[in-house]
Amino acid sequence: MNGRERILKTFRGEKVDRVPICPWLFKNAVYKYFDIPPEDQKWRENDNLAEMTIEVADYFGFDHLHRLASPRHCYVEKSSSDSNWIVEVEFSKIDGRDTEITTIKTPEKTLKQVTEFVQVSKYTYVEAIKEYYIKDRDDFILFQKYQPPFEEAIYPAIKDEFENLDIAKRALGGRGVIVGQIPGGAFSNLNKYRKLEDIMMDPYTDSGLYKAMIEHFSLRSRKIYDKLVEHGADIIEVGGNLASGGVGEKYFEEYVLEYEKKLADHIHSLNAYVLYHNCGDADSIMLLYNDMSIDGWGYLTPPPYGDVELDKALDIIRKDMVLLGNIDQIDFLKKSNPTQIRQRIGQVLKKAKKRGNFILSTTDWWTDDVPDENLKAFSEAGLEFGKY
Repeated sequence: MNGRERILKTFRGEKVDRVPICPWLFKNAVYKYFDIPPEDQKWRENDNLAEMTIEVADYFGFDHLHRLASPRHCYVEKSSSDSNWIVEVEFSKIDGRDTEITTIKTPEKTLKQVTEFVQVSKYTYVEAIKEYYIKDRDDFILFQKYQPPFEEAIYPAIKDEFENLDIAKRALGGRGVIVGQIPGGAFSNLNKYRKLEDIMMDPYTDSGLYKAMIEHFSLRSRKIYDKLVEHGADIIEVGGNLASGGVGEKYFEEYVLEYEKKLADHIHSLNAYVLYHNCGDADSIMLLYNDMSIDGWGYLTPPPYGDVELDKALDIIRKDMVLLGNIDQIDFLKKSNPTQIRQRIGQVLKKAKKRGNFILSTTDWWTDDVPDENLKAFSEAGLEFGKY
């Protein structure tokens, strides 16, 4: 059984030879493996790590759940052809940090967003939006009136990023699957344009605005999914971390669930699988995942960085949903020795194999300082204890 068959059969709920081994491999791991210095790391460009990622996964003995061919700039605004939406970008240093200031000029008003980029370690760059485009209802109305369709403005400008998916798929062949990974689902996508605190209050203070925003940006998400699948994605990983246990069961059920389900249904209409990404708290809402028509959920984050108890998740999540994760990479994978890693993975797989439909994974991507020997121990333990 090759890697592609193993993962796809797991998503179909069919019998496989062993549990797939797919920790969350991120760009920093590729930069570290090839020792790419910060000045050559193309965090804000099309870095095309499609084939390099395959070499890293092979080195550590991982199965290929390949995310790093996904386009990075699906939400970076581009100008319209009719001059009603003129995007200008300025880079500068503010308080010692790389800062991107984006303005969008419309016939009525200029919108502004500010994003900071910080090199937190030799191989890791992170970004955070500090000022958002949509500060009030009038700002959103400009998006409705003037924002050009994704397929007409952004897609042509970043088509080369989508073509990385084609490159990765050809290079992988039967060894693995391609994941189209983007930051957010229906709720989380709003945080690309509006401050989270405002989004969480919008259903109570202006329900019409909330509904209009989530429907508008969900439609754009569908267009992104269409292109991801067109370029070879087998699975779409939808970010749900902001719509996590922090919003509460009632809020999630009333204001989030319907829209996340619609996106999942659209992905299914493209003959692709849905992997829902919540790497944080989920204890209070994970039962609702059973109603979302998703095919998989990661990443069962245990305390102290999440609140998911493995036994409970294995018991209440419907059996046809793939579960991924539960191995902490923040402390455990970094600070433990190979023997401890072997023991922990053995414990997790002993429980998970009874249920089936499980993929061995970390709860998110690991930092630069996780020892290579620990990553190899992760893979070796998966092979040792993962056989069905």
